[in-house]
Amino acid sequence: MEKIFWELYNADYESDVEKFIKNHQIFQDNENWKPYGGNKGNFGTFESQQNHPVPALIEKITNSIDATLIKECKLIGLDPKSSEAPKSMNEAVELFYGVKNGEIGELTNTERRELAENIQVIATGDKQQPSITIFDMGEGQLPNEFENTFLSLHQNNKASIQFVQGKYNMGSTGAVVFCGEKKYQLIASKKNKHLNNGIESEIGFTLVRRHPLSLNSDNGNFKATWYEYFCPIGKIPSFKSKNLDLGLYNKEFEYGSIVKLYSYQLPRGSRSDFTLDLWRDLNQYMYHLPLPISVYEKRDYAGKTPSKPVLGNRTRIIIDSRDKVEKIIEFSIPKESGLGDISIQVIIFKNEVPHNDFIKNKSIIFTQNGQVHGSEGQSFVSQSLGFSLIKQHTLIHVDCTNIPTEIRQDLFMSNRTHLKQGPKTEKLLDEIISLLKGNKELKKLNNERKNSLLRDSTSDKDLLENFLSKLPVDKDVLNLLKKNGSLNFLKSKGTQFNGKNANKDKNGKKLNRFPGVFNVNLKENKEGKLYRTIPLNSNGIVTIETDVEDDYLFRPIEKGEFQIEVLQKQSQTDIPVNPHPNPNPNVTSDVLTVNRVGPSDGTIKLLIKPNEKAKVGDLIEVRAKLTSPGKDFSCVFDVKVDEKISKPKENDRKPTESFPNLPIPKKAFKEPINENDTAWDNPNLKWTGEDIVKVMPETNEDGELLVEAIIINMDSYSLLNFLSKNQIKTEKEIKYIKDKYFLSIYLHSLFLFSIMQKMRKDDEHLKPIDIEEFISKMIKPYASFLLYENYHIEKFAFAE
Repeated sequence: MEKIFWELYNADYESDVEKFIKNHQIFQDNENWKPYGGNKGNFGTFESQQNHPVPALIEKITNSIDATLIKECKLIGLDPKSSEAPKSMNEAVELFYGVKNGEIGELTNTERRELAENIQVIATGDKQQPSITIFDMGEGQLPNEFENTFLSLHQNNKASIQFVQGKYNMGSTGAVVFCGEKKYQLIASKKNKHLNNGIESEIGFTLVRRHPLSLNSDNGNFKATWYEYFCPIGKIPSFKSKNLDLGLYNKEFEYGSIVKLYSYQLPRGSRSDFTLDLWRDLNQYMYHLPLPISVYEKRDYAGKTPSKPVLGNRTRIIIDSRDKVEKIIEFSIPKESGLGDISIQVIIFKNEVPHNDFIKNKSIIFTQNGQVHGSEGQSFVSQSLGFSLIKQHTLIHVDCTNIPTEIRQDLFMSNRTHLKQGPKTEKLLDEIISLLKGNKELKKLNNERKNSLLRDSTSDKDLLENFLSKLPVDKDVLNLLKKNGSLNFLKSKGTQFNGKNANKDKNGKKLNRFPGVFNVNLKENKEGKLYRTIPLNSNGIVTIETDVEDDYLFRPIEKGEFQIEVLQKQSQTDIPVNPHPNPNPNVTSDVLTVNRVGPSDGTIKLLIKPNEKAKVGDLIEVRAKLTSPGKDFSCVFDVKVDEKISKPKENDRKPTESFPNLPIPKKAFKEPINENDTAWDNPNLKWTGEDIVKVMPETNEDGELLVEAIIINMDSYSLLNFLSKNQIKTEKEIKYIKDKYFLSIYLHSLFLFSIMQKMRKDDEHLKPIDIEEFISKMIKPYASFLLYENYHIEKFAFAE
């Protein structure tokens, strides 16, 4: 059996495994194969897992992390399922490895690299479809335990262990589906002898595959195949051995487990050098890693670093924050929201940080125990929040670890790749949008980048207005441009853009590593108590001044905690004749929702809103506490629920026959002549000659998606090639063609935006589309036709 193991392990291509199986009779006998999970109906379980090979691979790595933590728990004499065992992954890492708060960012680079070598992801074989080996120094399994661990389904082996990720006992099956055409997977394991009464166990192994249906052997009775494992004479094959040289990085195989996925079908952008491409993917999907892991590239890539630790993007962000992060803003959704305690971090990266480095296609991520369980793309930032200028540099992390189990099950699919469509998900997204959309810091950052693009665009606007003023006022066209027409996003947006004095200076506060100030900005009532009155149908903001750095609640090292208590006091409308001697009992209230924003630039904001259980006259005490080494800071204030306020009536507007406020027109050039012109190399643009147009959307207070501005490339290859090809040389004719090009691109982009808006309202499947990106890509090939139409069709087709 040892020889069979080595032949299978050393095979780096699916074709090698296939050839080996065909040349050995022991594999040809169907009696030597058993259905995975003991059920020939397992096809649906395997095929219904992750729909992408990277998150499927993550499940394998997650199992290795779980096995490593379980080993450490058992080695110190704790039952992982007992009440004395750690309650979270962070607690486990702190207890087992002595890492403060379980934050691997606390370790040195050397310590992290050494720890990462205990779990390795190794690439061998083909560059298009590499074989991937996952090794861990976990507890390992005895050969007779395989069927109840590696090869089981739906047995809830780890459901009662609180410090591990795996719960459903089926997630790791998803990776097998992406193993070449035959779906070969090798599993081998050896028990840690200290968990086996000091006895050196044998190495067990098996081969998993998708059963090859045959008309002869299966009598044509099956409509679908199944997954099975090699089990000659009904037993998992095994052999005796001590340490093995399996080609690991700085390690021999002493105990633990290995899983080899043959000819794994990674997508483009993930399958080249593992220390670059897959390394980024793993950091993004395993956002907050409890333990570092190592990727080891053994294929021929010249000049590569053979091994590189994966720390998770959260740790990377903290380590690289000075160089790569512009701003981190903390938010929280309290348990009173009905969703559980949820913390949110919004990380804004600097312009020069490549989009793929930290974000890729996941602009908002929802994590459970640090692993991404669902995500949304850039359109969430640009369209749901209205921050189109920071969409490529914004990462929103929503930590769902502390939500109750019944809510988590309503939010996440069991395959941990998508959020379920339903009322809980809608409520969560609404809460996030409500918190972030009106945040002044995010608006400021977005506006700063917008201002650098637009500046003064008077001359461009004059050209557009001059053109429109010469058009006949056609009733049908005018109706399109009115509020209730197709272009309803073109209504007046209040204060016009002004590039000058748009940004105020920062408040100039000196922020410290630990807080020394904690003052609530509220008035006192007659009794000397701080208070805030909030209407029943509205919300209020309570501001707390502090002097602590923005990352105080987020950083892994020397971080603090912010705690909120909402305590029910007596209703002012129902005071009894003989009041209770203790009118302020410490009874938790659920009539208020208190969301936290910050600290940010020395300010913590509490967004307070009465919920459906609140009634006029309720008096609620709110206590806020900020922890700090040596001294905790706190403040107490009362919130009184007041009468509802009525919405102001909108004045009836008389219909107008003039054009509405159109988006700002702006030209961009490779090398601008005037200081107010926009350049290709603007960090918020980063254009080449291939680019044509950038539509800049924003969302107004009513949630409508507007167009703020349209930027057009006046040095595009399409325009310059057209001028050259048609030998247009006179200054007058060049100006004529450039002006028509500018106006055509502007108006076509505008109406394309309108069309996409209507289509997205009518079709739910189109909502994730980023309209800005869609128009930019669509106009690229279309621009050449517009130039041809504007010049040749007008000049020749209709010439008399």
